[in-house]
Amino acid sequence: MTKTEEIVTSLLKAHEEKEQLSSIDTEGFSTEEALYEVQEEFIQRWSGDEADPVKGYKISLTNKGLQKVFHTDAPVYGTLTEQNVLNDGVLSKKEFFDPLVEAELMFMIKEDIPPSADSAEILENSLIAPGFEIPDCRIEDWFPKISIGELIADNAVTGKVVVGEPIKVTPAIPLDNLSVKVYHNGEEVAEGPSAYVLDNPLNAVVWLKEMLASQGKSLKKGMTISSGTFFSPFPLEVGKYRAVFDHFGEVEFEVVD
Repeated sequence: MTKTEEIVTSLLKAHEEKEQLSSIDTEGFSTEEALYEVQEEFIQRWSGDEADPVKGYKISLTNKGLQKVFHTDAPVYGTLTEQNVLNDGVLSKKEFFDPLVEAELMFMIKEDIPPSADSAEILENSLIAPGFEIPDCRIEDWFPKISIGELIADNAVTGKVVVGEPIKVTPAIPLDNLSVKVYHNGEEVAEGPSAYVLDNPLNAVVWLKEMLASQGKSLKKGMTISSGTFFSPFPLEVGKYRAVFDHFGEVEFEVVD
């Protein structure tokens, strides 16, 4: 069994048994490319016989402060499958390991986007929705202690994304100057600006497009792109969550025991 297969097997076992790992041994993986190969094999084995399991991507570490915590100078991405993407509903905390809460914009890709596309073309071929991301990790006591290698190998700590109602963006909407407020059981618990996301969430999607192109991949019609949190994440608790975004409206979900 190769080192990649060993890591993927341990991650699948953690999912199946709902038991966190103490760590992931990524020694010997000298490049991010090799770590993304671990992620890709995990998605293939996790999804079984599904012909096209990739339903989108989530972008992590889109803020310089968070990058510094993980000793890197660039974002990373994780892969979304159908079971990761929700439109609403009630979630059980028992289905997670050690979840956090983030509020971010979701780019809904309307048409295939070529590697040569600029930011204007990406925007023209996208709708944008308000959303939550619930990062979750298979490694115990993970935030902010895991390595960048562990982060990528564990699918960039992908948990769930909750997607609100998308709209077409016009030039009148300043993506670099928006804000969000998050409420838990009616009490405000977080707020933040869109500039927290690489100065503009669209910049994060451009980064993703270029990163995927370097790996022979691209943004495809129907994909959901979770573009990065507006604030530093906080622990998920039981209760009702609601995020209110400038221009993009509201999105909500509930967590039960």
